[in-house]
Amino acid sequence: MRDVVVTGANGWIGSRVGSLLEQRGLRVIGVSRQPERARAKRPQWRWIGTGAELEEAVERAGVVVNLAGRNPVERPWTPEFVTEMRASRIRTTERIVAALRRSPMPERILVSGSGALGYGNTGQDSVTEDHSIRRELMPGDMAVDWEAAASPVEEAGVRLVVARIGVVLGAEAGAFPMLRAPFDNGAGLVFGTGRQWVPWVHIADAARLIVDAVLDAVYRGPLNVVAPNPARHAEIVAAIGDVLGVPRANVVPAEQV
Repeated sequence: MRDVVVTGANGWIGSRVGSLLEQRGLRVIGVSRQPERARAKRPQWRWIGTGAELEEAVERAGVVVNLAGRNPVERPWTPEFVTEMRASRIRTTERIVAALRRSPMPERILVSGSGALGYGNTGQDSVTEDHSIRRELMPGDMAVDWEAAASPVEEAGVRLVVARIGVVLGAEAGAFPMLRAPFDNGAGLVFGTGRQWVPWVHIADAARLIVDAVLDAVYRGPLNVVAPNPARHAEIVAAIGDVLGVPRANVVPAEQV
């Protein structure tokens, strides 16, 4: 039974990924800023902190799912929080890459997170993994540097998959609770024209695809972790309203967003 190091394992996506890895017969080594608290929730996994034990575990395991990073929706995007979001992703990835390059394991794998929002505004163009991430807005700027931090691992013969994760939806966390909240006050909210494309994906599908990328050597390079068909922002809001029986939505002009 092989070990897999999962950074961000105490998070929403990371915990789902860890559970699927466990079901597939692998041992999960979870990485958390608060390993004792994480261990209380999932005692069956081995938990480590973010100190030197991270590099030690990566060297021994040789397989990493890197989903570390401050949650973008936990706080407003002040300059200080943007710096924290960037450091929690990029610096952690640099440390993992260095440890994997030193690892003696014959088969080494890194599935490293990134963001599909980094493609920016592509209009009506279909977006595939051949498209480049762009420094158009903050998410793209962060994704470019996040992917750049992971790429040197390929020089050492490590199989690298860059998981460009879309807007993850699920009842209990992610973007859905924020989209649903306005309906509790009587109406949904559509921002701007509502015609913005949203590269969404359900949490269960996102977790399965990330685990498949670990286990199947066919996956290499960028991987769009999104549903086959994107939806426009207004369509998603309307669908939520239909399910909740609150069909009305208010429009927030783009200049007020």
